[in-house]
Amino acid sequence: METWIRSLRASLYSPWSSSWCSRHPAHGSHALASSGAAAAGLAAALLLAATVLAAMPDAAASAAAPAPAPAGQPATVAAFQPTAAVSQATAAAPDPTAAAPKPTPAAEAIPAYTPDATVERAKIPSLYTWDLAPLFASDQASDQAMTALSGELKQLAEFKGKLADPAALARCMELYFSLHDRINRATLYANLQTSTALSNDALQSLQHRSLALMDELMGQATFLRSELLALSDAQMAAAYGAQPGLAKHKPYLDNLRRRKSRALSADAERVLVLAGDNLWAEIDLNEIPSGYEDAFTAMLTDIQWPKVHDDQGKEIQLTQANYGAFRLSKNRAVRKEAVEAFLATLRQYQHALAATLAGQLELDVTYARSRGYDTALAAYMDKDAVPTAVHDNLIATVNANLEPLHRYMELRKRVLGVSELRLYDLYTPLVPQVDLKIPFEQARTTIEGALAPLGKSYIDVLQTGLDPHNGWLDLYPSKDKRSGAFSSSVYGSHPYVLINYQDSLDDMFTLAHEYGHALHSHLAMTHQPYSSFRYVPFLAEIASTCNEALLADALITAAKDKAQKAYLLTKRAESIRTTIYRQTLFSEFERKAHEMVETGKSVNATALEQLYTDLIHRYYGPAYTLGENDGMEWAYIPHFYYKYYVYTYATGLASGISIAYRMKAEGPKAVDGYLQMLSGGCSRPPLELLKLAGVDLTQPAPIEAALKRFADTVKELEALLGT
Repeated sequence: METWIRSLRASLYSPWSSSWCSRHPAHGSHALASSGAAAAGLAAALLLAATVLAAMPDAAASAAAPAPAPAGQPATVAAFQPTAAVSQATAAAPDPTAAAPKPTPAAEAIPAYTPDATVERAKIPSLYTWDLAPLFASDQASDQAMTALSGELKQLAEFKGKLADPAALARCMELYFSLHDRINRATLYANLQTSTALSNDALQSLQHRSLALMDELMGQATFLRSELLALSDAQMAAAYGAQPGLAKHKPYLDNLRRRKSRALSADAERVLVLAGDNLWAEIDLNEIPSGYEDAFTAMLTDIQWPKVHDDQGKEIQLTQANYGAFRLSKNRAVRKEAVEAFLATLRQYQHALAATLAGQLELDVTYARSRGYDTALAAYMDKDAVPTAVHDNLIATVNANLEPLHRYMELRKRVLGVSELRLYDLYTPLVPQVDLKIPFEQARTTIEGALAPLGKSYIDVLQTGLDPHNGWLDLYPSKDKRSGAFSSSVYGSHPYVLINYQDSLDDMFTLAHEYGHALHSHLAMTHQPYSSFRYVPFLAEIASTCNEALLADALITAAKDKAQKAYLLTKRAESIRTTIYRQTLFSEFERKAHEMVETGKSVNATALEQLYTDLIHRYYGPAYTLGENDGMEWAYIPHFYYKYYVYTYATGLASGISIAYRMKAEGPKAVDGYLQMLSGGCSRPPLELLKLAGVDLTQPAPIEAALKRFADTVKELEALLGT
């Protein structure tokens, strides 16, 4: 999963932000990273620690300090060259000073290594750790750069009240993005360093300083948004005509000014800021917790969960962290006890949890109505320039294709041999796990082969990034390293990928997933200026899930026996069930709950439980038997506080699957369109970029294609399992 890491606190006030964090689908646990958990920076971790096992950073920064203005476009590795359709902006020439990748010594062997999460980092061969020298030569160099940057910040004040002058506007934007780029690099460097040395106080201090410096920049830049919105269209046209260099910032400026009619008077804006308004925040809103979300987090933290029994009959304290593991147990009595105890405990707090969620819903509606939107849905989707038709289409199309999910529930019931399929039967493996040991070198070769349909230019970059000699990858776990996985985009250099590889099948899928993010970011920053290379969260999970779909296909095709094939097919089916079907169920619940507020209905524990129970019954069908407390599951899902974020998991996976199979069916033309989309950054509205890849999420086709893949998978499983 991908984020652009930066100061969370600063992002709240930024007229432009390089940070957003995409959380993992709410599979009923609090694991909020696609492949595990990783940090989105200390500020985010402190704010969300109780519910967030991790959020995954992907930050932009340039290659050295001090860096040139963001006009320079690095060409660090061979890259796909998009057609003119990719961007409305003109990408600048490559920076000839950008560091080229280190050549791989052809005869040098990759040293053998056995992963061990308990070892000190120093014992891991340095080849398997990333190289942060392209950012800063040392911690001291980073600190010195921040000192110099702090002195430059006052230059922004010289432009206050002058942005109506085209020359001043152009110079101001160049200065702002140059400062932002270089400070962002410092924040990124500190976060990457800290992620492999969590207990290092000196690095935490460096991180705090970088966050404070970004705060300082945001404080100096507060005048930008108001002055840019005050300019007329005629003034902007004149500015573009008088200052050709301003054109590279046009996508950013157009997106900012797109919602000009939603801006209020200075006094009203001041009041909304004090009230915590987030509709102008240019960051993933799931990283801006409201007081209600903080209260929700605190309540879940303070709940006294009961003790249950593990597979050996030993009494164990049930927690939010181990709940998911209990659901996976092969012993039905063990998972039944855990799930029923968990939900029954939630019921004891149902009224407080309902009041907390109701407060969040009311806050969302208040912010939306204050800016003239009819619904919270319209407001929060408009923030990323996504029409509500996308949400309408997702809900309608999934509901029109529930029959394959009902069949899958029937299949689960028969294969597990249970008379009633319950909530605690939905996560235990359907078939025995296949013990596949996949060393990194084997995974690397397998991924490169599976992604071959993406073409030579893509594979060339992928091979560069997967080669440990080139410094992109921090591969193995160690004692003081953050868990999980993330990808970080470094503008002016190359992406970085952190993973805790331990030779498992899941680790190989995680590696493919993170390199989907890495290459998406590489292509975007290679072809777009700094001000428009960041793609919105709506697009964030497409490249990663497309890679996973291609890898799954390759593995299923190459499966050595029925057991291995059944295991892989089940993995695919569960991915679609939990990410498309279940996230759509969550998103429909979120929408209907907001509609309660918007239509003046009471939002209480009884109403929320009834709503959730009705959705479970409809989605899971007649083979599923509702338990007494199943309707309480809504009470611990943190994504309901994230302001219409959860639907993007479903649209992201559906798009990734649709694109993967379109490329395999149509070949180079489809590949070219997909790579154009990846190269577009945020240079065009997200739906326009996605259409370059042949996907229109206002229409049923891409979602139907993904759900057809699910239906076909269920049929294959039925045949393999003899049911």
